[in-house]
Amino acid sequence: MTTDDIGSNSSFETRVHQRCIRLSEFPLMSSIVESVKNEKPLENCTIWNIQHELGDVTAQIEALLVLGASPSNMYFLPPPYTHHKGFEQFVIENFGVPKENFYHAVPYYLSYDYEKYRLAQVLFELNRLVMREFTKEKATPMKLLVLDSGGCFSEALANLYEIVDGKLDLNQLVENLPTALKIERSDASLLLSHLESIEIRLVEKTSRGLFKYADQPNIELALNRIGTSIVDVASSEPKRRIEPIIIAEACLNMLSYLFNEAPKSLRIPKPSQSQKCLLLGYGAIGQAIGHALTRDGDLDIFSQGSVEVWDQDPTRRQLAQSEGLQIFDNWNSNEEFDYVIGCTGRCSFPISSFSLLRDNAYLISVSSGTIEFPFYEMIQCALSDTEISLSDTQLDELKNEDIHRNIEFLIDNRRKLTVVNGGMPITFVGILNPALPEKFDVTLSCMIAASIQAVHHNQQINQQYRIIPLDSTYSTLILDWFKH
Repeated sequence: MTTDDIGSNSSFETRVHQRCIRLSEFPLMSSIVESVKNEKPLENCTIWNIQHELGDVTAQIEALLVLGASPSNMYFLPPPYTHHKGFEQFVIENFGVPKENFYHAVPYYLSYDYEKYRLAQVLFELNRLVMREFTKEKATPMKLLVLDSGGCFSEALANLYEIVDGKLDLNQLVENLPTALKIERSDASLLLSHLESIEIRLVEKTSRGLFKYADQPNIELALNRIGTSIVDVASSEPKRRIEPIIIAEACLNMLSYLFNEAPKSLRIPKPSQSQKCLLLGYGAIGQAIGHALTRDGDLDIFSQGSVEVWDQDPTRRQLAQSEGLQIFDNWNSNEEFDYVIGCTGRCSFPISSFSLLRDNAYLISVSSGTIEFPFYEMIQCALSDTEISLSDTQLDELKNEDIHRNIEFLIDNRRKLTVVNGGMPITFVGILNPALPEKFDVTLSCMIAASIQAVHHNQQINQQYRIIPLDSTYSTLILDWFKH
């Protein structure tokens, strides 16, 4: 892997420029847009971007506009850990998107249960968006295209049905969250009636969204009831084959940043060669990170024998072993680790596993969401005065408006444990670009291709399976582009 010169003496922001970029800087995405722009496939679409606010995504926004979307019908609800004022200013000034179309009215604090907060936030803001759109005079019926990262919309839709069906307690939904996020049952009923009256098209960018679909049967039921499907970018061949190296590069860039340049609230010590690392997950991204952690020319911070890999898939375990890495498969062992790096896309290291941690250990997430470690559960344990504790200073940090910070726990009153970046992915530490944004042409091209596919797809009621693969023509085109 060729990283962004992580071993050089120049600063991170010198090596990786921190600016938003334009469509013209992405040759593949530009060619896809050029081939269909005269058709204006996204004309009359309301587009909800439930995606990260990063410097490469501005080019995707420009592509959507060239394909016929209107700036006034473009809305944004990023995860709170990637909300970026520079991104929003660029989109407002260069593309004419109204400032009020950026939704993040209720701030997130580390003291909240992130998954619960995100669901309540999406429901609350979806209600605002739809009610606002239905007050507009439209020449044609509303069509909603949702570009999702993490299955947020489909999960919210499933919960809407459960609210209306009387299966979900609205008070429980916002328990320990700001009351401003609460919607009433009457609001949910009206919102759902509006959604059932319009065309909805969904595009999913990440594996996390597909995991939710598999783990929560009510999502498939909801998609069936409303008659819509998800165009799957996450498991498309181009994204699975090409993107992991770029994501791993971004992770390595940010590890280097955390070791050497990050502010005190985020800085962590660089491991010594004798320290041990547990790598959770050996999918495409885990493989790239495992190589870079132990090979000359990259970070080269662990000896090969000091990195152990856990993955529930036997094929992946065999692959890791064939590449010279140790396999970890005994959660009751007496082994101890100094660093745990999670990249499974699920909660991969429960509290019951903390006996595996040495004093001054670090939990590092390189997942696409705040899911790898039981951060909120740890906070609740600390507040209950159990074997996990937080100092008064650390408790105050949980209420800090700057959410990008390490939180230090004390385990069994003797071992320090630091959750890096509050359990959020280290690729999102408040920086606009964790890697050179031009390198994400493959991801953005897949998203634009999927958007075109989604609006052309003929919806079917009572379809058995609601996940649609990325169109093979686009998939082949994108793969072939990167072969040359």
